[in-house]
Amino acid sequence: MKTGEISKTSKPSFRPDIEGLRAIAVVLVLLFHASIPGFNGGFVGVDVFFVISGFLITGMLLREYETTGKISLSNFYARRVRRLLPASALVLVVTLIASAIFLPPLSVPSVSRDVAAATLYVSNMVFAYRATDYFAAGSAPSPILHFWSLGVEEQFYLLWPAIFLLAVYGARRFRVRIGFAMAIIGFSSFTFATYLVTRHGPWAFFSLPTRAWELALGGLLAALGGRLSRVPQFFSVLLGWVGLGSVIWSGVFTKATSPFPSWPALTPTIGAALIIIGGSRASTFTPTRLLSGGLFQFFGKISYSLYLWHWPLLVIPIAINNGPLNIYEHSGLAIAAIPFAYATHRWVEDPLRRGKFVGTLPRKNLLTATAMAMVIAAASFGTAYGFTATERHKVKASTPEEKLAQVEALLTPLAETRKSSSLRPNTIDRPVPANLEPQLINAKNDRAISYADRCHTQQDLPPSTAPCIYGDTSSNTTVVLFGDSHALSWFPAMNTVAKRNHWKLLSLTMSACSPADIPAWDPSNNAVMKNCAIWRTQSLQKIAQAHPLVIVVAGTRGFATLNSKGKLAKGDPRTAIWRAGMKRTVDQLKTASQKIVYLADTPQSLVDPPVCLSAHPKSSIACATPVDKAIQPTWIEQELAMTNEEKILFVDPELWVCPTSPCPVILGNILIYLDGGHLTATFSAALAGRLQKAIATATGIPLPTPTPSSTTPTPSSTTPSSAKATSTP
Repeated sequence: MKTGEISKTSKPSFRPDIEGLRAIAVVLVLLFHASIPGFNGGFVGVDVFFVISGFLITGMLLREYETTGKISLSNFYARRVRRLLPASALVLVVTLIASAIFLPPLSVPSVSRDVAAATLYVSNMVFAYRATDYFAAGSAPSPILHFWSLGVEEQFYLLWPAIFLLAVYGARRFRVRIGFAMAIIGFSSFTFATYLVTRHGPWAFFSLPTRAWELALGGLLAALGGRLSRVPQFFSVLLGWVGLGSVIWSGVFTKATSPFPSWPALTPTIGAALIIIGGSRASTFTPTRLLSGGLFQFFGKISYSLYLWHWPLLVIPIAINNGPLNIYEHSGLAIAAIPFAYATHRWVEDPLRRGKFVGTLPRKNLLTATAMAMVIAAASFGTAYGFTATERHKVKASTPEEKLAQVEALLTPLAETRKSSSLRPNTIDRPVPANLEPQLINAKNDRAISYADRCHTQQDLPPSTAPCIYGDTSSNTTVVLFGDSHALSWFPAMNTVAKRNHWKLLSLTMSACSPADIPAWDPSNNAVMKNCAIWRTQSLQKIAQAHPLVIVVAGTRGFATLNSKGKLAKGDPRTAIWRAGMKRTVDQLKTASQKIVYLADTPQSLVDPPVCLSAHPKSSIACATPVDKAIQPTWIEQELAMTNEEKILFVDPELWVCPTSPCPVILGNILIYLDGGHLTATFSAALAGRLQKAIATATGIPLPTPTPSSTTPTPSSTTPSSAKATSTP
């Protein structure tokens, strides 16, 4: 038998080319995650790993079935446990401990749950779900995020032996059966991935059904078995080098926004398959000689441990630094992962894989693995509980009227200060109040009730079919709130205003969908959000049918859109597209109401305030954002120019949200932000008096008589021009 040939009955000889291919895959991932220039597509290394896994695992099952006529599931799972669990368990435990020590306390429960999910082999599903939650997608990356690919592989290992046995049952030519099974699975999976990638990109990226075709491609090669070695030598050499070039080209030139795992994923995966085919026949001229070099073999051997260690070593220091790292720091951390990986391979991964300490008895291995997984999962949930225990103390909540009065009492003196000076007063540093509302642990869920009612349409999902009527639902007078998730932030204030004035409130909001008539681009799916245009059209129709007294429009300045050539627009061209789109929208709104109020975008926070405050409980100013970073005067000028041009009313809430310098994240005992760009429902509701005054001043609608509980008088504000209502604290 020639070197490199695969016998039907004997254990296959070691494939140094596959070990070298592992090295290339893990180094590409490492360079990509370390943000090393020139490796924008390094994430394709994961796709290469999937092809290798499919080839090796299917080949192992085939050889066992050929030799014994059966498959021992207990032996199969015991081998997988000894191969994967020791190193992954070590990294998970160390990462959990490091996170508990170094991460902001409010981040630890999430990481703890991620560790538990990784231990239970469902982390890919958790991350897919989180990525589709608009308000969670912008959170800091989990130090366990890279375990998603292990979740895919482990789910594959769980299901594949059963599929294998079904495929070969009663078959003489069982390799043919396996080949057909791989082809069917691969085609179905690839078709599904292509369909899903532009509709629910995160689920396409993270889930087994859409990744199965990459594993099936490797499985198909294993089913071909010895036939691969019969490829003519010239083609064997050619295929090997073309494959190597394809993998490296993908790692360098593939864009991070490419729709994976669809058509762009064919280049690295087919490239990996060609390397495997080329290396199946011995030849001096194939890439095998290169891939057999000492450096390739070293990185191939430690590839699994290196993959496990590199991501937490890159992510946790970012949290410690409270900001991004430079290229030298990234490079240093990437290099530091290598000795960690070598030590883990040398003293944990390799010895336990061979049965040292744990033996090779399947039942013992599986029981030990189950116990270890349960202990780690329990420790993870216990850590999450421990880090939230101090946040779960009951605080007597103030009434909505008390919150509103508190905000009015704090903002009114600031308004007087602003009259005598053009400068904002200095923000006073103080600890996080013990009676903070909402509590930090609850901040992320302190959203408008329209979100919980599913009236708010999530990013790129079909428009909500709920009636979305709030305020005084029996009223004959309707007001409208219309816009994206930043408009949703104003729902609690608008709902309070509507109830005060006995107005019916029609709430029409959608995440990441500008009210402007422009194509909304979704970077996570790398596609135009078709549902955004559908939602906008339906919303404008509902508004026209409602004949509202007032329409309040709000949206973010952070929208992404395309130019006429289908490219992402930036700078002035992007602003021009927005201006033209808003004109088209406003023209339609004018047919429904003559009182249109445009609410300027709110100041932004450079940090995630709840997370930051959990790390700085004694100094809330540590989480404040400089005014020039929180507010973009040039964008406000664009918003004002648009409203003047369209002759609609303009309200700027910047001094309500950022009354002092730097922009605070707490006002009184009320938390302002639930994340870097959205107001808490509690703070929004407390601004109802300010919003009501601004709408009344802008539109000329008389103010209602204050309620008896509103003990603080409503302060005066600057009288606006006919097309502008500027707000002061």
